[in-house]
Amino acid sequence: MDTGMRLKYHRLKKRFSMEETASGIFSPKDLKKIEAGLKEPALKDLEALCKKLEIPLAAKDNPIGKVLVKNFKNSLLHPQNKGKIMEHYADICNHPLLRADEDVELEFDIQQIRYFIITGDLESAEKKIKEMDRFKEFMNQEQYYLYHKYNGNYNYILNDYENALKTYLIAERIVPNTISAAELADLYYSIGISSTQVRETELAYKYSEMALKIYQQEFVPKRIVECHINIAISHENFGNYKLSLEHYKNALTIGSKLDIDILKFTTEFNLGYSYFIYQNYEDAIMHLTNSLKFIPDEYFADSILTYCILIKSYLELDNEEKARDIIKMGLERIKNKDLRLDSPTNAAFREAYVEFICLVHLLDDEEQQFEKLVLAKLVPSLEDSENYNELGYYYGHLGSIYFRQEKFKESAEFMTKAKNAYMKVTNIR
Repeated sequence: MDTGMRLKYHRLKKRFSMEETASGIFSPKDLKKIEAGLKEPALKDLEALCKKLEIPLAAKDNPIGKVLVKNFKNSLLHPQNKGKIMEHYADICNHPLLRADEDVELEFDIQQIRYFIITGDLESAEKKIKEMDRFKEFMNQEQYYLYHKYNGNYNYILNDYENALKTYLIAERIVPNTISAAELADLYYSIGISSTQVRETELAYKYSEMALKIYQQEFVPKRIVECHINIAISHENFGNYKLSLEHYKNALTIGSKLDIDILKFTTEFNLGYSYFIYQNYEDAIMHLTNSLKFIPDEYFADSILTYCILIKSYLELDNEEKARDIIKMGLERIKNKDLRLDSPTNAAFREAYVEFICLVHLLDDEEQQFEKLVLAKLVPSLEDSENYNELGYYYGHLGSIYFRQEKFKESAEFMTKAKNAYMKVTNIR
């Protein structure tokens, strides 16, 4: 930073007004010109300003601080052990050299955004984003790029996928030429997964492929698996069943060799769900059952969702006994968590839980309760998330129930809805 920018940076840090800073030295108008680079202060005035702002007269070279922040940044790029990252942060967060010059300090503060997101401290992440928004004019190109990228990460973790994608695309437009291949791949991957969430399938496929090529060159197995999964989902949305399965199987082959349980769960679950969509229920059951071996306890919504797909798979195979076994497992877990339909939960869990209770009613032939819950709770949720496969499934059951009740008009209406929903799944126009 030049002298004026440096003075302004520290004035804003201390939340001093121009009047307060200039008082006793010169006029606020002169300070404004100095901060804008239109005027150079006399040495005695500069000394007085620096004393008031409690900073040295000139910025000093800080090679150790640069190394500290670079190592911290690298540790956050592909985090696998949250505990080690937290230990690393605890070791360096109060190091004086991280505050010894403006550039290192800015870099460290920006990296803190990502650290807070990774460690789940979203309140601190939000505070840091708001704080750093005040200092955007002082960032170099790479810092400005990373600020936007981490802002995208924050939106993604809040399930605000549209804003995440918009912010990632802004980051891509300002990405500097000096950025590392691994960092660029991470941006492409982030664009790919957020595009999947908002059903921008062309974008999802394009950026996941771009990320995969870099990760294969850099040999980052975890991300290679995740890219294969996202590409598989893209092919699924395109209706390319064969190509989708190839990528899922690649993900499974590579992921099974890694000691990362959540990655194994994600791979097995997505492959199982793909087999379910394409009515290969035996293979769906095998992979979904495998996925439950690796799911962490805190991923409760995913557990319930897996139970739901297993129940539906067994029902399609006319194996009511196995379906009831899965319901018993799910009910036991729900009882242990002391959950009810009105329990405060996030949208993903609420949808999975409501679907599970709908399946309980379906299996117990409680048609009235099934109809009421599906129409009042499940269908609106599935429509919001554009989950056409599940919409088709439940529309079809409602159509069958109405047919048995000799409500033929309603039956025909919901059978047509089921057909239209399945057509969207398979991309038939």
